[in-house]
Parts: sequence; C-alpha cells; structure tokens
Amino acid sequence: MGSISMNLGRVSCRSKWQPRRAGAIIACGLALAGHAVAHTFAATTAVAINGQSPGRIFAGIGGESAGASTRLLVDYPKKQRAEILNFLFKPDFGAGFQNLKCELGGDMNSTDGTEPAYFRSRREYEHPRAADFKRGYETWLMRQARRRNPNIRLGLLQWGAPGWLGDRTAPPGDWNKKYYSRDNANYITRAIQGLNRFEHIRINYVGCWNERGWNIPWIMLLRRKLDAGGLRHVHIELADFFKWNLLTKDLAANAKFAHCVSAIGVHYPGYQSTPAARALHVPLWSGEDWSGAKPPAASMAKLINRNYIDGRMVRTIIWALDTSYYNNLPAADDGLLLANTPWSGYFRVPGALWAIAQTTQFAQPGWQYLNTACKMLKGHGSVVALKSQHGRNFSMIIETEDATDPQKISVIISGGLPTGRVLHVWRSLPRHYFIRQPNIMAADGRFTMTLPPHAIVSITTTSGQHKGTVAHMPPARAFPLPYKTALSQPDIAGMPRYFSPEEGAFTVIKDSGGGHVLQQTITGPQIPWAAQHAPFTILGSTAWHNYAVSCDVRLPKKGAAGILDRLGYVSWSLSQSNGYRVMLHASGRWQLLAVKKMLAQGRVAPPGRAWHRLKLVCRGGTISAYFDHKKLASVASGEYFSGMAGLATGWNIAWFKNFSIRPLPNAVPVNVALNKPAVASSQWSAAYAARFANDGKVNTRWNAANGTAAGQWLKVNLGGVFRVRRVAIRQFAGRIAQFKIQIKKGKQWRTVFAGSMANKKSVRVTFPKVKTREVRILILSTAGNISPSIREMAVFR
Repeated sequence: MGSISMNLGRVSCRSKWQPRRAGAIIACGLALAGHAVAHTFAATTAVAINGQSPGRIFAGIGGESAGASTRLLVDYPKKQRAEILNFLFKPDFGAGFQNLKCELGGDMNSTDGTEPAYFRSRREYEHPRAADFKRGYETWLMRQARRRNPNIRLGLLQWGAPGWLGDRTAPPGDWNKKYYSRDNANYITRAIQGLNRFEHIRINYVGCWNERGWNIPWIMLLRRKLDAGGLRHVHIELADFFKWNLLTKDLAANAKFAHCVSAIGVHYPGYQSTPAARALHVPLWSGEDWSGAKPPAASMAKLINRNYIDGRMVRTIIWALDTSYYNNLPAADDGLLLANTPWSGYFRVPGALWAIAQTTQFAQPGWQYLNTACKMLKGHGSVVALKSQHGRNFSMIIETEDATDPQKISVIISGGLPTGRVLHVWRSLPRHYFIRQPNIMAADGRFTMTLPPHAIVSITTTSGQHKGTVAHMPPARAFPLPYKTALSQPDIAGMPRYFSPEEGAFTVIKDSGGGHVLQQTITGPQIPWAAQHAPFTILGSTAWHNYAVSCDVRLPKKGAAGILDRLGYVSWSLSQSNGYRVMLHASGRWQLLAVKKMLAQGRVAPPGRAWHRLKLVCRGGTISAYFDHKKLASVASGEYFSGMAGLATGWNIAWFKNFSIRPLPNAVPVNVALNKPAVASSQWSAAYAARFANDGKVNTRWNAANGTAAGQWLKVNLGGVFRVRRVAIRQFAGRIAQFKIQIKKGKQWRTVFAGSMANKKSVRVTFPKVKTREVRILILSTAGNISPSIREMAVFR
C-alpha cells in the first residue's frame, strides 16, 4: 500500500515497506522559500473526507453592490471596465462570484451615495412602460455578471424606498408604516417583473429592509404578491439584520410565516449562529460580511471556512463588491477590488480576491459540505471539504491565518469519493497569491501535508482553475484639470462622468430649449435608511486646493441651488461635510457658507426661470462668490484648505449646465508631505498610526495613545529638502489647543509658528519661507487633557 507525505514544500511518494528511493521527492512549494526544516509543529490534525458524511448544501460566495459603491465603475474606459468585471464574475479567472446582491434603489443615501429608483413617481409605478429599468447601474451590473456567469444567482434588497409609496394616511415621518405597506410589496414585485420583462434579468431572491428589522404580516403579504405575480421562483431572505435569536423565535412560533422564508441572512455574524437557528433546517447565510479595515488575504479564507465550521452558514456575501466610490466618503475603501479612478483606468486586485478564488474556483453552489472534514486545526487554522452533487469530485480548502508554526494534517479519503485521481493544488501566501503547485496523487486515499502559517491551500479533483491577468495596467493619476462636463454624452448611469450623487437624483435630460441639462429631481425626503438631507452631488479630488468652480443654474418658482468647493470629508449630510458652498434661492437671497457657518449673505434680483451663472473661487484663505460675473462677497476663511467640487439643491427641482472646474493660474501649491514617512510620539493602535495623518484621506487619522496629551508630536519626513512656508492641520473633534509648528535644522527643532486651534476643525498657518527636510507639530495642550488626533497634516511648498 502506497502513501503520500507532503512536508514543508516536499512531496514524497514511497511504500511503507521500502526505503525512500532517489528521485522520489518532488518540489511542491507549500512552505515559504528559505525556511529551515527545524520548526515547532502542532499536533497532527486528522481530516476524514468521507463521501457519506452529512453536511449542508453550499450556496456560494457573493458580492454586494449597494450604497452607491459601484458608482465610478461605469465611467472606466471600456477595456479596463471589462477586465474588472472579469476579475469579479468570470468563472476560473478571478473571484468568480456565484451570487450578486444589488440594491433596489430608492433615491436616498444608503452609505456612500444614492441609488436611483426604477419607479420615480406613482405614474411610473402604475404604468410600468413609463418606468426606466435601465436607470442607474445595477441593471447593467447584473446583466454583465450574468453574461460572464450564466449560473450566478441575483438578488435585490431595499435600503430605503421612494417617499410617495405607502399608506397616504400615514402620519408624516411614519416611515415604518409607509415601508411595510401594500404599495411597497407591489413595488418590489413590479420591479422584479419589469427587470424580467424588459431587461431579461431573472431575479432569484429578495430581502426585506436592510438592517431595519422585519414585519411578519408584510413579509407574508410580499410572498403572496410574488406568487400572484408569477414569481414563485423568487425566494425571500430574512432579514438582513444582526440577531439570530429574534429571527429564529419568530420563525419557530409561526409556521405560515416560516413557510414564506427560504433562508435566514444575518449581517456580520462573527462566524457564529445559534443552536435554535441551526435546528430550523433553513439555510443559514451571512447576508453581509467583511467590510471595514482590510484584513490579510488568509483572513478572508478564514471567514468563509469558519462561517460554515462554527455557524453552519452556507453562503457568505461580501460588502462591498468593489471600491468604486471616492475615498472621502463614510465607508472609505471597503470594497474587495479598488477601482475609483476611472479617468486613469487604473485598478488594483488585492490578495483577498484571490482568497475568495481559493473557494469559488474549487466548489460550486449545490456541492455538499462534508462535516467530518470541516474542523479547526489543532495548531490554529481551519479546513473544509465539499463534494459535487454526484460525488465524482471533491475539494478541500485549508487556511492557517492564525498559526505561528507549520500545521500538519493527515487526510483519509473514503465513502465512495475518488481515490485514484490526480489532486490539483493551488496555494496563496502573503504577496504570492493563487499559485499552482505540483499535483499529488493519493492512490490509497491517504496523504499528509504540512502547511506554513498564513497560507491558503486548495486541493481538488477538478481542473480548469486559472489566475487571470491583464496585459497592461495604466498608471494611477490624479483627476485631470481643467474639467468640463459633456452633458450630451451621459454615462451608463445617465449622469455626467465622475459625478457621485450623495442625496437626491442628478440625471442628464434633454432641455425643452434644446441641448442637454443636468436635472435634480427629488423634491422631498424618501423612506430612509439613515437620516436624510437636501440633495447634493460631488466629484474630483481631496487634494485640490486653489481652484474655481462655476455653473449655470436655473431654478423653479421656489427652492435653491448652488455649487460646492473644497469638500474634504463628505458625510451623509452636506451640513456635516467639510467645505464651502454658495446657494442661490428663488427669492433672490444668496448665502456663502462654510458647512453651517454663515460667511456672507445678501440679495440679488429674483432669478426667475432664466439661466444665471454662479462661481465659487478658493485661493489660499480667501473665498469669493460670484453671480452673473459680479462679485457677491470675498471673505477670509481658514476652515478648509482642500477638497472636491460639486452641486447642491434644496428639496426642489433644479437645472444645471456648463459646469466647469479650473485651477487658478500659478496658485496650486504642492503638498510635499502627502504619503511621505510619518512618525508620532505614540499611537492609540495600528488603526490610528502616524501614516494616516498624511495619506490624503480625511476619514482616517492619527490618534496619540490613550492617556496622553501635552508633549505629543507628529512629524513628517518630506523625502528631500524643500522650501516651505505653509502648514495646514485638520484635527479630529477639536481636541488640540496650544501647539507649535517646528522644522528640523541640523539636529535641533526650530519653532516657526506657535498658536491655538482650540475648538477649530482645521487651521492653516503661514511663516517665513524656510528650507527643511522634516516638519512636525508639537502639541502643548489639549481640551480636557484628551489624547490629540489629526486627520490630515499638509505641508506646502
């Protein structure tokens, strides 16, 4: 009887009864190159891959496009856009997602912007031919996903819904009554019918109200509406919420309700379900998982494995599918694949995508988990095994993310599974992802293997796995200026390229007077997911400093419209976002604001229905507003020193055209501190390290250690000697009071500015020009002796 032993990058095939022969060792590369053989080994983990083992049915791995996370993908050049879609959806190429959950838009902010509604009025709702099922980009994305993978399962989920839906007698603001209405059950049904009828997109499942709970009578009503509408094949997932116990209690107590539900989906379950949930014999899903700080690739494999091992969850949905949104929004860089600079064509495929491929390229929905082989390793790590529907193939996926020493497993294959087949091996290690390894063969159904820490290894009887590549990746580059819209050629989403609506709906339409205009359509709050605010849309770069933004504006009889400048951090509310704006009202009143702070205001003649030109100019600490080429005001303000541009309205229709951005001549300073090496006196944790204070992202920050205050400092090495004269600091929560700006002269720190920023979000300080290689801020005192924290520190030439 032969056996196979795989040990630290070696595979040996030998008989038990004979000594090892020369030439019987084959390099396999399962260990890190250059590691010595002398290691501490954990106890061997026995893995029994038994084809007769019980186990739940695998429902696949999926991605979630929601919260406007896919907005910028549609603006990529056609070639790179196709490549990105291949990495996400094409089987045996990249992630090969087997599920795609998309937001059913409601024209309200659902995390990083708004997603358009298919039915924007009751007229469209009652006459589906008047609706636009191509509106937005989710229809396009679902079509592209299914084109690459005809077997992908598609789902819809509402974060919010149009405000005109619901019981018309409901009190204002009673969003629950409006959402859980017959109207909305019909709305969802008609949306699915419309996608099928007009776009030939078949939806497989639908959720309830994202992270807002559930309503039993309404879910039963939705099931009846779907069935009556010829949609019996559409399954209901309950309930995209956070708690198993409440879900399972309601399902166990109401058989008719339970009959309406096809799966239970909980968000961020932490690998865990409950005994009561598992006892229901309903498929358990991780309805949304993984968003937040980027983990190592092996952590993704750990998540997928342990969701089944610990929680018996058979499907995991990753949010977000991709980071195709600006990095100054609330959930920055939460996507799996980075693609948010469409003007450059550059995108980044991270290791976590290949960690997903280590499952999706080796097991398909409908395969069965084999419980005897789904377990934790004795020395940290995990393993799962699955078999195909007829037992002709099997795969196992092993991860050692938490291991500190090599992990050894001993595998026995039985229960009718093939034992004489070649086993294909693929492995990922940090910075070396999805690499084919030499095949192995377990002729007697046995082999042993030793894996290094932080590894992912997939072993399978199947073939066809492939690591996709691109022939050429364009370099990343900054947003190009000057910028001017071409409204006659809107993008796939019906918007000017690169604009990202954060509230409301900004769509290119044909103007009654000829040509095209950008129209903001939403005139009141929608059924919300989070707090709502007046509409606005953004584009550009947080690095923009001195520039002018201008646009022609037309107003209705009532309402307001305006333009935005230097938007740094962007919140769901414009009134809580950093930046400047000038607003023109239909009455003729105008306002120049820094967030909520009024900088200047006054009146012009009521604008009527004519076009008028607004312009906002930011040059250093001077902010100037113009109306029809006449200056309205020029004020000194050091609140915000860089950021994006945009447009805003009240809750009213408004029209825009001839939008442009131009840098001011000889006035664009260079931030020589951007992404340069930064060091601090202390840090709260790795998530608040010094490097986050000069990364160009105002939603990351440095925070000094707990219990520290006066005497803390943050310094930046500029990477060369520069002549500098200005430093801008944006702090967190107004903590810093007295401070000094210092530059390095020889081995000494020399103070070039001393002052206070008590209760200020940001300051910009100027001092006589000086040459230096290093700049630092020294904190002398803080409010309440709390630890100081800085979002961004910029040093200008």
